Amino acid sequence: MKQSKKRTLLARGIAVLLGILFALAVLEVAARVLHLGSGGFWEPFSLYGWRNIPNAKGWESCYGECEVYVEINSKGLRDEEIPYEKPAGTQRVLLLGDSMTAAMQVPLEDTFGKVLEQALNERLTTETWEVVNGGINGFGTDNELLFYRLEGKNYRPDVVVVAIYLANDIYNNSYELEVSLGGNGHKPYFSLDDNEQLVLHNYPVEGTDNLFVKAGTFLKKYFQLPRFVAQVLELRTNVPPALQPLVELVSGQRGAQQIQEREEEAGGGNNNQAANQSGQRVNICAQQYAPIVEEAWAITEALLLQMRAEVEAEGAQLVVLAIPAAPQLIPPAEGKRWYCDRPNEELDAFLKEAGIPYLDLLDPFRQHILDGGEALYYETDFHLNADGHRLAGELLGEFLSEQGDH
Repeated sequence: MKQSKKRTLLARGIAVLLGILFALAVLEVAARVLHLGSGGFWEPFSLYGWRNIPNAKGWESCYGECEVYVEINSKGLRDEEIPYEKPAGTQRVLLLGDSMTAAMQVPLEDTFGKVLEQALNERLTTETWEVVNGGINGFGTDNELLFYRLEGKNYRPDVVVVAIYLANDIYNNSYELEVSLGGNGHKPYFSLDDNEQLVLHNYPVEGTDNLFVKAGTFLKKYFQLPRFVAQVLELRTNVPPALQPLVELVSGQRGAQQIQEREEEAGGGNNNQAANQSGQRVNICAQQYAPIVEEAWAITEALLLQMRAEVEAEGAQLVVLAIPAAPQLIPPAEGKRWYCDRPNEELDAFLKEAGIPYLDLLDPFRQHILDGGEALYYETDFHLNADGHRLAGELLGEFLSEQGDH
């Protein structure tokens, strides 16, 4: 009799389990069909903070303004499969940048990297040109320097283009600003010593291979439903503390809040107060910068000089591409100035003095708008749309072609 009850309970348990698995399978199919749970293609990585999950696939929705199926290659790039070995007679361009360069908001063939590749092959026909997209969401120039050292230079590029998105990249390069303004503190970062030399901290990053990270990465890589559930939970303020790290990881957050809270608990103080201790607003568009913004600029400039030294040591050339933010392209009212020229002026002056070739897209983008051209950015999402990528790729192709003729 007891054996019969045990069999009945076991059968019921199996039936319930199968029912749950079937329901989850149906919901997973629905999430994929409806493209729920977009983005989140990254995983924590000890050597440069985070990286794209190799071979990950899924949808990017741009707050409903786009629906793009994204595939990450086996080396963690948002690109086609590209071997490290460079074929004979081939010139390579390596792109370094953040989400503007990774460009998951448009199909791969519409990214400015692919437009650039086509433009170079049309203009410079004596050799074949390949463009490798090393852009990773959320990267600052500091992440990009480490990525180049450890991964990017393996592609033996002839030209390395560092794309700087001035709306946030300067902030990203300051640990205090990165954390206090809602970025990612769980990363290696640089400071400047008394001799203005770069000093690397938090390297390698600890805690990138714990159970939460492994579970979250597995769920994000293979399933759409957990991303959607985690993103919904992320909107709630009462997620159980024990689940918060996993929810943040799967939803697409990189744990900045956790790191900030941990430092405050350890006596590190309030980073927002630190960022504003001078009484000045932390604003990259201000005519006079707060001391912490000046420090962020100094770190950024040192990073670019170090990048040039390491790129040139490998026999390649460094080029900087400045990508404007959408608000910078809104035509001003009569008698008013364009919004936010200061960071471009700051960057242009530094690069000119340093002798680093650069292309600032701000003026040609503004002229495009004044001439009645199509919008270059999504209305709600701040990223470039396909038209923006096409113009950026064409302009960069023209610029690099001219550089090659000199």
